[in-house]
Amino acid sequence: MAFHRANTEVAIIGGGIVGTAAAALLAERGRRVILVERDEVGAGASGRNLGVVQHPFDPILEPLYQESVATYAEMAATLPAFAFPREPAGLLVVSPDRAALAASLNAFAGMPQLDATLLDPSAVHDLEPMLAEDLWAIRLATAHPIPPHAATAAMAERALRAGATILAGRSAVPAVRAGRAEGVDLDGGGHVAADAVLVAAGPWTPFLLDPSGHWRPIVATWGATAQLEMTVLPTHVLEEARVDSVNRPVSGDSDLAAGISDPPSMFTLAPAGGSAVIGSTFLRSEPDHRRLARLLVERGRRWLPALTDARIVESRACARPQSIDGRPLLGAIAGVDGLFVAAGHGPWGISTGPATSRLVVDAMLDPSHSPIPSALAATRVPAPRLREVSA
Repeated sequence: MAFHRANTEVAIIGGGIVGTAAAALLAERGRRVILVERDEVGAGASGRNLGVVQHPFDPILEPLYQESVATYAEMAATLPAFAFPREPAGLLVVSPDRAALAASLNAFAGMPQLDATLLDPSAVHDLEPMLAEDLWAIRLATAHPIPPHAATAAMAERALRAGATILAGRSAVPAVRAGRAEGVDLDGGGHVAADAVLVAAGPWTPFLLDPSGHWRPIVATWGATAQLEMTVLPTHVLEEARVDSVNRPVSGDSDLAAGISDPPSMFTLAPAGGSAVIGSTFLRSEPDHRRLARLLVERGRRWLPALTDARIVESRACARPQSIDGRPLLGAIAGVDGLFVAAGHGPWGISTGPATSRLVVDAMLDPSHSPIPSALAATRVPAPRLREVSA
C-alpha cells in the first residue's frame, strides 16, 4: 500500500543529523513533519563518521559548532541513552616536523578559545605515552568524542518524541508543480503532500534537485574508517597535521584518488564509548572498506605503535557531502516556493548540523526574516534545473 499523509506540513528527505534535527525542531514548534529516508537513520556519514564533535576552524562555521555543542549537552540531560562529554577531551595535531607545526600555530592565533599550545616530544609523551616518541603536537581545546551513530540516533529519538513521523526504507524526490513544492513523491508510488520540502540528503542532494546532472555544487568524497578494540585508549583525539586541508572546494580535489592500489590517507583516531575509530580516506568513489581498514591500522602504527595489538571490530565507508567552497548550502532554492536545502557540510555535519538545521527551520517558518548568512546561503550558487511533474 502506498504511504500517504495528506495533512503533512513539512516533508524532509534525508535521515542524517541535519534531517533529523530539522524534524525535531519543526515538530517541537507544532508542525506536522514526515522525514523520508531511503535506507535507515544515520546510514550515511552521520552514522559512519569518525565519532567526534570538533571545532571546524572556519570563522563562519565556529558559532554553529558552539550552538551544536550546547544542543548536544542539553539533549544529554533529557535523553538517558545519549552521553555527551561536558568538556572537550582535547585534540592533538601531531607531526614529526616542528617547523610545520609552528607555522600551523599561526592559523589558530585568531581563535583564543582553542588555547593552541605547541608541545615538544617530551610534553607530548607526558600527555599521551602511547604516541611515537618523535612527535611534536599542537594541543587544541576542542573535540568531544561520541560513538559515530550516537548523535543522529538521539536526534531521531527527539524528533519522534516531538511527534514527527520517520519513514525509513523508501526513496523520495521533491514534487514540484508550477514553481512550487507540493510534497514528495515516493518510489513505488505514493505522494506525501506538504506545504514545504527540505532536501537534506548529503552528497545525494544534487541528484534529487537536478536529475539532469548539470547542478553539482556538492560532490561525494568517500571515507573509510575502522572501529578498533584496544587494551588502552588514548585520552585525546589524534590527528595527523593538516588533516583539515582535505575540506577543499570541489574544484580542488585533484588528490581525491580513485581506483588506485595505494590510496592516500591521513591518520586520525577518536576514542569513544570504550573503543576507538581510526580514519581517514578522501576518495572519489566508494572504497573497499575492509581492505582500507587494515591499511589505516598499518599506517597508523607510525603514529600510535600500540595499534600493533589493536583488533578491527568493524569497518565502514561513507560519502561526505563536499561543497563547492567547503561550506554548507542552506535555505531556499531560488525560483521554487516552499523548497529548501541543507547539505554540503563536508566533514563537519555532526559538528555543526543541529545549528545549521535551526537556521534553515527559522528560514522555513519565516522566509521574510531568514537568519542564514550570505556565505552559507544556497543562493550563492546557481539554482538547479528542477524537474516539474505533471498535475
